[in-house]
Amino acid sequence: MKVSRIILSLAIILTATTVAFLPVSAESGASVQSYSSDTPLDNGTIVQLTGKDSNSVKIATQAELQNMFGVTVDRNQLTVTLSNGSLKNEVYVTPSGTYNVLVSTQNGPIAIGDYVTLSSINGVAMKAGTVEKTVFGRANAPFDGKTIILGSTTLKDITGKTDKTVKLGSIPITIDIKHNPNDVSTKAKVPDFLERIGKAIAEKEVSPVRIYLSMAITAVSIVAAIAILYAGVRNGVISIGRNPMSKKSIFRALIEIILTTILILVIGLFAVYLLLKL
Repeated sequence: MKVSRIILSLAIILTATTVAFLPVSAESGASVQSYSSDTPLDNGTIVQLTGKDSNSVKIATQAELQNMFGVTVDRNQLTVTLSNGSLKNEVYVTPSGTYNVLVSTQNGPIAIGDYVTLSSINGVAMKAGTVEKTVFGRANAPFDGKTIILGSTTLKDITGKTDKTVKLGSIPITIDIKHNPNDVSTKAKVPDFLERIGKAIAEKEVSPVRIYLSMAITAVSIVAAIAILYAGVRNGVISIGRNPMSKKSIFRALIEIILTTILILVIGLFAVYLLLKL
């Protein structure tokens, strides 16, 4: 009995010790990792990697909205942290979970459940509208700019004139970086497969005008090539039927027609490439 009690006591102590040293995050499965930064970053700042597979981060900007990676978190809120003394301005960043994120009222008050994205203030989120392509996550608390304000700042328009004053705060956000579900494109609707082909060729966003012009050039090239090839083959067959002795010259002419057809297609496709690429 004494041995059983001793074993049971050791098991309880071991379990309690293990649980005490498990890392705690705001949401199960959230991972936190340390990164270096060129400048010190406030907790709750949205960041992006400085390069692919990089161990360094920088403040995320609206111009690179699609590169949002995660948010800086307070190391004091983490039960266990592994510090790397060699990292410059070491910060802890998580790409998932629910954490406090800096927000602004640039796009209006934020309600619970609203999607948020980067504002024009680097590293600070705002309520997502219908024009932003990527969202950072969803708000778990409201922010109306009237309570629990961390500060305010004045935004300027492209002419440098004062546009409006926005309030800054911090609310818990469930991080879920993805395409904006409420995105409403202002450009002409282009079929998805055509848009994907255009992006693959140009390696960038392509305007609908260029895509449709490319389709037109491709169609004209194909039709012209088929028409020339059909006419050449038809005339060749008729000529052979009328004069069987001229087979060699007729076959030579057919080869020239085929080469001309290929040349037309190549020129047309090259024109399409230049139109999309430049």
